[in-house]
Amino acid sequence: MTKFSRYIIGICTVLFLVTPVASVNGQNVPHLTVDITGQSLTAGFDNNVTVTVLNNYYTTIYDVDIAVSAPSALTMYGDGHWHYRSISMSQAVTVNFQVYAPSTTIGNSYQGSVTITYKQLGDISYTQEVHDVSFSVNGWINLVLYGIQVTPATTTPGGNATLSGNLLNSGNLAAFNANVTVESDALVPSALSSAYLGEIDPNIPRPFSFLMVVKRNVAEGNYTLLVKASAIDSSRPGSPYTAETTSKIQVRRATTQPSNQGRQTSGVVSMLLEILRYLMDAFFGSLSPFSLGNSFLLSTTDSVQSFVRVPCER
Repeated sequence: MTKFSRYIIGICTVLFLVTPVASVNGQNVPHLTVDITGQSLTAGFDNNVTVTVLNNYYTTIYDVDIAVSAPSALTMYGDGHWHYRSISMSQAVTVNFQVYAPSTTIGNSYQGSVTITYKQLGDISYTQEVHDVSFSVNGWINLVLYGIQVTPATTTPGGNATLSGNLLNSGNLAAFNANVTVESDALVPSALSSAYLGEIDPNIPRPFSFLMVVKRNVAEGNYTLLVKASAIDSSRPGSPYTAETTSKIQVRRATTQPSNQGRQTSGVVSMLLEILRYLMDAFFGSLSPFSLGNSFLLSTTDSVQSFVRVPCER
């Protein structure tokens, strides 16, 4: 082999080993497509994240390594590496993992990366593509209604009752524009049947109480009260948080109480009959009308009741 031939072979070898590194930052054009879902993280939870890599450029790539990295403020479970022997043209592979975001990261955004290393058929060196991915962290609001009470539990048509209870935000982010309302077929729709609570900080119960007015023409019976709560995250007001629970109210018409005068009249009549019985038995003995049968007793009782009732009613 001549010196010139060895020189040409050396140049070709150097050119073959130097493979450009592709990235998404504009320096080199990437040939693989990377899609990510679940990068919007909820603080305080293990969040599921999915990365899909699509080969829509090469005939086939071999010895493929997919590496995902997350910033130190977030906790990614696992070693972050997935290996595939080959990925054919138009084939996509998907990797799944979990990322935990502490409450201290709420409201922040972070940058991570997906690095794909592979060979083409006949290559000695590897090609590497780096795709940047972003993570955003949001807080969590969870509304809980509890301790619901209706006072009084029974009311009349056209009457009213008070609904009271507590609203708790068991999440890790303050809720705003919190409001509690009640709905029922037995109630008159009214702005009074609600309570505006405004801001509710995490894990601090907020009591509420408001008046409910029952319809005048409602039938007697037991009615369900649907209690609703709503609030928003100030950074995402278009997605309100809600909570619901139920309670009961009984509607009965007022009953007329018997008068004391009637009970007093009956007592006077009974007392007079007993005196009359005693006198008859004392003077007439066995010939007493009380001993002759019930007919005389009944007629005498009616007469006495009529006699006593007339003066009492006057």
